[in-house]
Amino acid sequence: MSIKLNAQSGGSVALDAPTQTTSSADLTFKLPVADGSANQVIQTNGSGQLAFATVTQPIVKIATRRYTGFFQVTGITNSGFTQINEAYVDITPSSSSNYIKLGGLFSWEGSDTEDQYSFRWKKVVTGGSTTSIDSSQGAGNRVGVTYKTEGGSGGLVCMQLSNIYNLADTTSSIRYYLEVFCDGSGQTLYVNRTHADLNDPRDERGASYFSAEEINNSIYTFTDDT
Repeated sequence: MSIKLNAQSGGSVALDAPTQTTSSADLTFKLPVADGSANQVIQTNGSGQLAFATVTQPIVKIATRRYTGFFQVTGITNSGFTQINEAYVDITPSSSSNYIKLGGLFSWEGSDTEDQYSFRWKKVVTGGSTTSIDSSQGAGNRVGVTYKTEGGSGGLVCMQLSNIYNLADTTSSIRYYLEVFCDGSGQTLYVNRTHADLNDPRDERGASYFSAEEINNSIYTFTDDT
């Protein structure tokens, strides 16, 4: 005996005969499909049969770091970028050909004497190279930046870190830092607090999040167009 299970597409799948019966309303069936592997799903094969299949996941790995401490980065100038040592996230890619999507939320305020701050990501490979992402876009006195905003004494800046993609190019651990540039000299960046940090509703405090997502290259296309 076989019973057909109607599919939403209008087709049907045959089931084996029940192995036991206790009543006319209580039947146990065995699906006509061999055992699959971990993380596989059952789907039809187009011929009215069931089969296990591996589904390609778009996101291979996600790493997020939440930082709630308070500190300041001093000596920021317009002669080069300064690494923000506590603004980072670590990830170990599964494949060197996958891309890493960087993001998060960075809470900060700058000195009260300069309000133009620029940021970009810095990539440090364990036992390997160190590069600053998009730094090659600069020329002469025009630096290559990723984010730019005003961050003087106007209050806490909650800056979205979004939609930056970088080829992993390694399976070693990678640390992605933020680095900062300011069109001034001797400036200070305050993380998760305002420069004054008074006990006042206008001197907010915050938390910062730094995230890295590894994207499966088989379903992702990166076009680098000039």
